[in-house]
Amino acid sequence: MPVEDDIVTLVYDDGEEEDFSVVDVVEVDGNRYAILLPENIDADAEEEEEEYIFRVEEGEDGEEVLVDIDDDEYERVMEALDELYEDDEEEGDDDYDDEDEDDDYDEDEDDE
Repeated sequence: MPVEDDIVTLVYDDGEEEDFSVVDVVEVDGNRYAILLPENIDADAEEEEEEYIFRVEEGEDGEEVLVDIDDDEYERVMEALDELYEDDEEEGDDDYDDEDEDDDYDEDEDDE
C-alpha cells in the first residue's frame, strides 16, 4: 500500500515517467485513495500544484495499483479531504487552547 512520504513513478501512455510524492492515503466510501504531488515542483512557481488523486486497488497479481478516477469521484474525495483537514485544524486549535489554560507560570514568581 502506498504510504505517506513514499515516492511513486507513474508511466504515461507515451512511456514518459514522472515521480510523485504520496502526501496522504485516505478512505472514502469504502475505497482507499492516494493523494499525490509531483516531485519536480518548482519552488519559484507562482501557481500552486494541483494534487493528483488515484483510487488504490488490488491488481491481478496481488500488487496494489493506482486507478484514475472520474470528476465526480474526485469531487467526493476532495470534499472528504476538506472535512478531514477542517477537523484536524479544529482539534489543533483545541490543543493549543488547552496548552494556554494549563500554563500556570506566574511572572511574579521570578521577582521573589
